Amino acid sequence: MRLSNDTPGDSKKTQSDQNYQTESYGNVVHAHVGGAGHPPPLKHQGSSQLRRNIDASAAAAGSRSSSLPGVLQTFVLDTASDVPWVQCLPCPIPPCHPQVDSFYDPSRSPSSAPFSCTSPTCTGLGTYANGCVNNQCQYRVVYPDGTSTSGSYIADLLTFDASNAVPSFKFGCSHAEQGSFDSRAAGILALGGGPESLLSQTASRYGKVFAYCIPASSSYSGFFILGVPSLASSRYVVTPMVRFSQATFYGVRLRAITVGGQPLGVGPTVFAAGSVLDSRTDITRLPPTAYQALRAAFRSSMSMYRSAPPKGILDTCYDFTGVVNIKLPKITLVFDRNAVVVLDSSGILFHDCLAFASNANDRMPGILGSVQQQTIEVLYNVDGGTVGFRQGAC
Repeated sequence: MRLSNDTPGDSKKTQSDQNYQTESYGNVVHAHVGGAGHPPPLKHQGSSQLRRNIDASAAAAGSRSSSLPGVLQTFVLDTASDVPWVQCLPCPIPPCHPQVDSFYDPSRSPSSAPFSCTSPTCTGLGTYANGCVNNQCQYRVVYPDGTSTSGSYIADLLTFDASNAVPSFKFGCSHAEQGSFDSRAAGILALGGGPESLLSQTASRYGKVFAYCIPASSSYSGFFILGVPSLASSRYVVTPMVRFSQATFYGVRLRAITVGGQPLGVGPTVFAAGSVLDSRTDITRLPPTAYQALRAAFRSSMSMYRSAPPKGILDTCYDFTGVVNIKLPKITLVFDRNAVVVLDSSGILFHDCLAFASNANDRMPGILGSVQQQTIEVLYNVDGGTVGFRQGAC
């Protein structure tokens, strides 16, 4: 598995003695889907990390590895959804989206298996259930931005490398979509708190712990880890994990924001609703009261630069034509238990605009998006109820 260079567009939406780690370049990972026989043997290597390098320029479009079963597929990592899915044949375009990889064909994988409509797996899909076709379980996921995916719910072998595979991995076999999805990706690898997610399905091996670091550009390598990282816990600043009424989401609670070393004049109660950690949404959303204070402080610090028209939800943009070195104010996020995180410069601007936006009201939970997470390792200890941050990790 590996992350790819460009972050997909803003959308929507117990400790183990083993782990899996791979190089990454963004928030897109690669894994093989399908194949017959038994999964590769598991290596028990204590807390050591398993790493596999892949050339940064290649999604290895639809290729087969000579040593791994199945067809290579590209997935977007999504910490704020539950159901993993991949486009499956038959998949006409539209309603499917074009993709770089060859399409996964369950009929060519002897290890693929649909679920009957009366199976516990199907009846347990809850809000993701979508009826029955020819006694095959159907699913549908609708994301907050209105995009959706639907098709059969099946199981097959998911292989990361020769030492890490998930037999009978349950996922959506998508035959139809609504809305726009990234053409580089064949589907979504969901890491949410629901029982359908990759995290829940692999908890018996890796525990409910994962981490990732999204790099600022393709010049740097990031990583994705399932299981407990090998680094000492003292390397992280740690804050309590906030959970919401919908088990899918993991969150944190901001207490303060500083710009250029100066705290915003905003009390911690403004952030009481918490912020959802979302690796598939680019832009961080703040309560309006906090966003307006941040925007004013940032504009004051950037008054030497020419302003530019807004771009979509981004209302503080600049024209840097002819500017050689852009001097940005330091922005610091302070979370519960005084967990202080200084944003990398790549996490402040997005397309020459302040990479934050306002929620509709102060009562809504905020979002900590992927742009602000760049270069920072984010460690989710779900069973332990904490989130760790390690700056300059990639």
